[in-house]
Amino acid sequence: MTVRRTEDETAHQITLVARDPARAHLHARRLLARSSEPRTRSIALRLLGLAQYELGAVRAADRTLGEASEVADRAGLADAADQARVSRLGLLARRGGGGALGPLLDDAVRPERPAQAFALINRGVSACQLGRFEAALADFDAAMHRMGPDADARLLPGLLCNRGLALMYAGRFAESAEDLSRALALTEQHALDHLRGLTLQNLGCLAVAEGDVARAVLRFDSAEVLLPEQRRTTLRLDRADALVAAGMHREAGALLRSLPRSGGDARPDAEYATTRLIRAKLHLGRGDRTAAAAQAGEVRAAFAPDSVWAELALQIEWSARFVTGRRERPRPVPPSVGAAGTRSGAAEGPSGSGDVDAADDPARPGRSGDPLRLPEWAADLPATAGTARLLADAVATAPLGPPTLAAPRPGHARALRALAAGDRAAVRRELRRALAGSDRAPAAAGHLETAAHARASVAELARLGAEMALSCGDATEALEWLEWPERAGETAPAARRCRDAGWLRLLDRYRAAHVRAAAGDEAAGAELYDLETRLGLAQWHPGCPAPAVGAPSSGPVTHGIAAALDRRAFVRYTRLRGAPVAITLVDGRARAHPLPTAPALGDAIDTLLHAARRDVTAPGTGAGPLTAERAALVARLLVEPVADAVADRPLVIAPPPEAQALPWGLLPGLRGRPVSIVASGRAWLRCRRRRLPRTPRVLLVAGAGLPGAEAEIEALRRERPGARVLSGARAHASALVRELGRADLAHVTAHGGVPADAPMRSGISLAGGPLFAYDLERVPRPPALTVLSSCAVGRSVPSPTGVPLGLGAALLACGGGTVIASVLPVPDIGTAAAMVRLHAALRSGAPASRAVADHLAGSGFVCFGAG
Repeated sequence: MTVRRTEDETAHQITLVARDPARAHLHARRLLARSSEPRTRSIALRLLGLAQYELGAVRAADRTLGEASEVADRAGLADAADQARVSRLGLLARRGGGGALGPLLDDAVRPERPAQAFALINRGVSACQLGRFEAALADFDAAMHRMGPDADARLLPGLLCNRGLALMYAGRFAESAEDLSRALALTEQHALDHLRGLTLQNLGCLAVAEGDVARAVLRFDSAEVLLPEQRRTTLRLDRADALVAAGMHREAGALLRSLPRSGGDARPDAEYATTRLIRAKLHLGRGDRTAAAAQAGEVRAAFAPDSVWAELALQIEWSARFVTGRRERPRPVPPSVGAAGTRSGAAEGPSGSGDVDAADDPARPGRSGDPLRLPEWAADLPATAGTARLLADAVATAPLGPPTLAAPRPGHARALRALAAGDRAAVRRELRRALAGSDRAPAAAGHLETAAHARASVAELARLGAEMALSCGDATEALEWLEWPERAGETAPAARRCRDAGWLRLLDRYRAAHVRAAAGDEAAGAELYDLETRLGLAQWHPGCPAPAVGAPSSGPVTHGIAAALDRRAFVRYTRLRGAPVAITLVDGRARAHPLPTAPALGDAIDTLLHAARRDVTAPGTGAGPLTAERAALVARLLVEPVADAVADRPLVIAPPPEAQALPWGLLPGLRGRPVSIVASGRAWLRCRRRRLPRTPRVLLVAGAGLPGAEAEIEALRRERPGARVLSGARAHASALVRELGRADLAHVTAHGGVPADAPMRSGISLAGGPLFAYDLERVPRPPALTVLSSCAVGRSVPSPTGVPLGLGAALLACGGGTVIASVLPVPDIGTAAAMVRLHAALRSGAPASRAVADHLAGSGFVCFGAG
């Protein structure tokens, strides 16, 4: 009878807390105010302590639960005292516990104890905190057996929620999903809203572990509205881990910075370890190996060597040896009115990026002089630079969990072992099998930015396949491998349309804050920073579900590219085996061309851009001597090594990441030559599907605050009679989004702004605020040809998967065919006349790449897409 009464009281108290901790807190206070009976007071104090813990008052909860057991002990109420003590042990278990916690929990789970089932659950939670998930599962199973088939349905969902999380960390995903789904159904049935939030949080963690970040973020969103503010720190840590796994380091960093800092005396627990390990992975993503190792070292020092947190920290320290670094870029200032004489609306940071040398020896001693052993799952893999990169990427992008989750998938590991054995056929077979699985993987959320950050491991595996092919002298197969990531992420452009009202309101708020900041409102600057963070984090939402990935195009892509090239030549730049290389496709034949390794390409492009920005000239007047000298250096690195293969053919170029902002028309050997810049060969084929009609519907747009914009549009109106014109107050973002979907050819003249660290916030200034790259995702059918007569908006930034992001890149990704835009400041003098000549050439039937080469390329304009 005592045991049954104990379980009934436990079920009632847990139900109140699981439903709403704040109401449970109030109910306990009322019980204490009106009753002095010892059992009632002990029960009320226990309920109050449980509620205090869920509301974040941990120390108060510890004191209250201690008082509950003392009240029961003085009254001789052994069962009530046992309940309170077990609850307090559970609190300590969730906070990391201490050296004496284990024996106390062992004593509490003795069969004669009235709260044995509850104690078993708490001991299981304690084992989870230490990363001992099999032991945790044994305790959860024992608790379920103790509760029996008639277990109170109000107690069961909490047990299932904890057990589901332990199953996930044990790598048993299907069983985890079953337990968590069952727990979710029970919480809904019994209106246990708080526990439902915790279950949704665990389901989000499971989605991250399974690689579906979009579903994870939606789960976290649903959980957040159900949890009190005090419990949202761990939820936001899980969200940050999901963003890191998706490669969205800037957004993850902003989320971490928004969290409250724990005090210096904070007890090392799961929250402590998670925060530091996520920061370590962020440093890995940014190439800061020293900071990554330091954060991981703190965790290793705080936990037992056999705990999951110490193992994860060890993996991150190991991975820090092999990451490729990127130079940090300065944070740009908010866009403002452009400098006199140019069409720039924002300060520009440096473009291009250089590689930091990374160690290639996994066994190299650390700075302390102690050797750093490989993780167990990596110990028998080949110690090559390519392997190290892949394994480091696996750790840096994997969700936090036991070492088995951070290891590469079995197919990836089999491919690496085959590579070490020199079995080329097995490598090809295993890589194709692994990459074919990525074709069937869940797609990223519908936004371009989230999609571009998905499947970074696919690009690394494809590069490994290309390295293998080139080592055997097969450039055609290498090109096929390099084109695979595009295949894995193919979706119909229409699938990316965002219709979420909340997202659109947030974008409009950001636009309005820009207008206020330009007018001198100081408060708007702080609001801009807050909204920038929210824009990055808000790209997963129910109104924008992940598009289903269609069946990728079958068969080799090289034949399709070769057939479409005609007289053109295709050049794809990449880095294989740590060295730069170009692969050309000319007359159906693929060849590999090693590129010079010094000086660094990124540095050479940076110096060229610096000179070219200071040497902006009117179209057709030629570059200054410094710009010409630096352009010649870049040409020696990129153009001369392939000159014999491509001869004087028009070019289709897939550039290296460092050259996303390169003014190709300034390079010797390319001046006056038609050049089309594309993300990949597959992307070029896709852009070619959009052809300009013989009699296109034309849209001409004059942006706000740009001297000469109206005159340029008026001159083009004479060249394009019947064109629809937006100017003045009529040229605002919503109108342009609407009209772009109706036009075959669009010409926009406006100030342009390109933040160095946020390419999807690149924008053009219009009445009522800028139009951003984000806005272009709402255009149902972008024009076949778009001309952007604005400063630098042709620049893009490569994502971790290699997919370019930016204003022009967004137009192409959403279904456009060709974009003509500048990667340099655009001078007012002479540009209007050059644009008239461009349109005259287009009307006469000249391809876009030919028209750009003849009239605009010498001043920094580039033809992107079909050409």
